[in-house]
Amino acid sequence: MGRFEQIGKEFGKLVDEKQAAYGDSITKTSKLLRVFMEDYDNRDGTYTIPDILIDHIALQVRVMDKQNRIFSNPKGDLMSEKPYSDIIGYGMLGNELIDYESNN
Repeated sequence: MGRFEQIGKEFGKLVDEKQAAYGDSITKTSKLLRVFMEDYDNRDGTYTIPDILIDHIALQVRVMDKQNRIFSNPKGDLMSEKPYSDIIGYGMLGNELIDYESNN
């Protein structure tokens, strides 16, 4: 087996494990984003998003991913991660982002 084939198999296994542990976070997050982005929807398949919102969207997508992990397994993370700790970290980064934006 070639080197890249082996790497592909390893990553494929990891994706399968995460999908089994957490479910389809991509579809759920996309649905949530569409709700939050309604005010920016041009009703023609495009969105007009202010530049200042881009960093916030990135952080919120990460938070939504962690929320999906909690809802998928409320007894605890199946991959030995701590989604609530990650959410705290993203909250701290969000506070720093707001402070930065307020001062510039």
